[in-house]
Amino acid sequence: MAVVIKKTVEYDHTFDSKTKRHMINSVQSVFHCHHYTTLYTQLAIDADETELLKECARESFSKMLAQYFESHPEIKNIEDKLEIGCQYYSMTGLGKMNIRFIGNYSGEVEVPFSHTDSGWIKKWGNYDKPINYITAGFAEALFEIALGLPEKSFTANETQSIVMGDEFSTFKVIRR
Repeated sequence: MAVVIKKTVEYDHTFDSKTKRHMINSVQSVFHCHHYTTLYTQLAIDADETELLKECARESFSKMLAQYFESHPEIKNIEDKLEIGCQYYSMTGLGKMNIRFIGNYSGEVEVPFSHTDSGWIKKWGNYDKPINYITAGFAEALFEIALGLPEKSFTANETQSIVMGDEFSTFKVIRR
């Protein structure tokens, strides 16, 4: 029987008691809270600024992932970068992410559990359209970093959604 060895993210959490800031691997982090995430997602929907929410997520996660891989130059192959990215997604409290496939021009991400969706459902119930713009931004950042492409090379759209009653969420990731 073959044994698959996967890369594991190095996790160094510190807390600055003076500034009350959490740091993960020397990057300031706000641990995910689905209560607040549902509120600012609803605000973005009401203001018709969902692309801004996705863009902010992409920029933040892109910096975090880029810094991690710069400090770990031994991680070179795409599979390991994707594995680390999926672990980061969970580590920051966003849920569980699986990469179904990735290519130079497209890919697909599956999210079997999302704190954003579960928080939304607990607060307001199911919704008639996808709401997980934060995960879409994360997926864009992960694909760009894994493939070594510049920012804004990909766009991700949620095509199946837990908040709409689907068993899991699916994100189609397309090269711009």
